Amino acid sequence: MSIIYTMREKCVGCYACVRNCPAKAIRIREGLAEIVKEQCIDCGYCVNVCVTRAKKVESDVELVWQMLSQHSDVIAVLSSSFPALLKGCNSGQLVAAIKKLGFSEVMEDAFGAELVGLEYARFLSRNRERPVISSNCPAVVNYIEKYHPSLLCKVAPIVSPTVAMGRAIKWRYNPQAKVVFIGPCVAKKVEVADKSVAGVVDAVLTFPELQEMLTARGIIPSHQKEEQFSGPKPNLGRLFAISGGLLKVMGVFDDIMLNDVMSVHGKAYIVRILAEFAMGQITPRFANLYFCHGCLASPFIENELSGFRRKELISEYTRNNADTAQTARDIEHYADIDLSRQFTAQPVIFSMPSEEDVQRVLTKLGGTDCGACGYDSCRTLAIFICEGMAETEMCWPYVLHQLKTTQNELIQAEKLTSLGQLAASIAHEVNNPLSGVLVYTQLLSKKISSDKFSKDTSLNYLSKMESELTRSTRLIRGLLDFARQSPPSLRSVGINDVVDKALELASNSAELQNIEVIKEFGPSLPNIMADFDQIQQVCTNLILNAVQAMPQGGKLSLRTSTVDSFVRIEVQDTGCGISEENMRKLFTPFFTTKVKGKGVGLGLAVAHGIIQRHHGRIEVQSKEGAGTTFTIYLPIYHEKQ
Repeated sequence: MSIIYTMREKCVGCYACVRNCPAKAIRIREGLAEIVKEQCIDCGYCVNVCVTRAKKVESDVELVWQMLSQHSDVIAVLSSSFPALLKGCNSGQLVAAIKKLGFSEVMEDAFGAELVGLEYARFLSRNRERPVISSNCPAVVNYIEKYHPSLLCKVAPIVSPTVAMGRAIKWRYNPQAKVVFIGPCVAKKVEVADKSVAGVVDAVLTFPELQEMLTARGIIPSHQKEEQFSGPKPNLGRLFAISGGLLKVMGVFDDIMLNDVMSVHGKAYIVRILAEFAMGQITPRFANLYFCHGCLASPFIENELSGFRRKELISEYTRNNADTAQTARDIEHYADIDLSRQFTAQPVIFSMPSEEDVQRVLTKLGGTDCGACGYDSCRTLAIFICEGMAETEMCWPYVLHQLKTTQNELIQAEKLTSLGQLAASIAHEVNNPLSGVLVYTQLLSKKISSDKFSKDTSLNYLSKMESELTRSTRLIRGLLDFARQSPPSLRSVGINDVVDKALELASNSAELQNIEVIKEFGPSLPNIMADFDQIQQVCTNLILNAVQAMPQGGKLSLRTSTVDSFVRIEVQDTGCGISEENMRKLFTPFFTTKVKGKGVGLGLAVAHGIIQRHHGRIEVQSKEGAGTTFTIYLPIYHEKQ
């Protein structure tokens, strides 16, 4: 059972986990990347690549706190990779910090590597006729048990250094002690619970979990007085975390001319090599395999050091702490510890979908093999979709096509909706004055046929009819301006002249309402290619709107300037402002916040159309009670050389 899980609220559907999972043990369901526990090999790659931290590992922190509170002998066993983790402190200070948490002793897992290395040397000397695969990396063992169980007969039946150290402690050093392994490997949490080796390691902490405990108690390793590791002393076993370290302990060398010994690391290589092993394409005498680059690139070594620098730190620590004589004595003392183990085949069975079903899914997909889904090809994705492990929405070309189709449908629906709203608004606006004309026509007809007919009454009715018809004429003219798509009559225009002319037409209204006009025109502005009358119409409309927004007086600011390759016009008022809800409707035909009879809601729609036809843009910023600023950007005219 996998100890990795997904936090639903943090998963964003980036498929990084699918892309990096060597076992493809991720199921996408409604966009959520779930771990399929029966297929997971607990390598931890998905945890390492998840930028949103949606992938989590079950923690043993509470279990360890409980052990420390209930048992006097709790021994911490540090992974041989720990020198690559040290920041601002040395090994002695780290030991002291761990003991301050309540651990009775701190030992090195590397001594288990000494025992295991010797056992491998003996095993290989007895088995010269068949290839042997190392069993030190629990993720590799998990992968073979699930995906290549036929290779289990080639896997060395030898425990990992962690289990070897646990047996040395529980079977010889202190049988009553509780043992807690501390390292960078996620798969260790599953390994120590395997029934073949269970009972010698009671809990596993990752390095971040150790840091969590130190932080909870306010313990800073660099502030501690140094203490020494206890227990049996390792030597070359400290190199075990480095890829090829086991070979060094065994005294075996990887000769590229012979190809009888290989030391391979990295998930891409391991998956391929095991497949070649299973097909009999390669037959080295000994294959030392690690899913990570040794243990130096495990998911929970969290620092920015390069792999080379990590390797260098471990090598330096090994050289500086060598005690060959003591290691030899300790190895002799623990030489009879049983280091054997068994493996259990847990084959993952895949049912291949029919070719017809695969082709049906492929027809939907983009067929570009872009890899955005996390799979190596569209065909692989189609197979996983058929098996319920993936979704068509994982295919980026497919999603783009769907989005474009939906967008076009929405645009068409919006056009139809807008057309319906426009037709209703036109009918309403035209019907009102025509209804008035009809009423006055009927009244005039009655007056003429009665004795009460008078010239003054008739003229009054005719005047009102004229007013309503004039209103209709203005409405129709506004509609024609809004609908006019003919290109503007372009010529070189000075924008300050346009704004001045527009202000001249609206200055009387501003003066009557005690509005202070502030002009901040940029000097020597470049000309633009524009229709003078149309741009003047836009500016006049914006200025009049600003004036009407300040019935009690205020300030009207007109500014011109250049920004990049545009001339900018700003019309700012200190009036009532526009609500957030109305901002969205601002350029919609027939939308107006003015009282009835003051406007029909076509001015801004017409202005927007004019600016667009001039290849410019118009922006609005407003806050209720604090005023509004309309900003127009028009491209600068450059004379051709």
